Amino acid sequence: MNKSPSKGIKLTTVIFAVLVLALSAILSNTSVADDMDVVTEQSN
Repeated sequence: MNKSPSKGIKLTTVIFAVLVLALSAILSNTSVADDMDVVTEQSN
């Protein structure tokens, strides 16, 4: 009986982690793109 609740908690944690990683990835991609532009301009 204890295995079912733990699995549910793990699934919820995994889903939450995936959502956080997805959001952070989108934000990081945008910020990285901006940083790349800035670095390129400075290099030139």
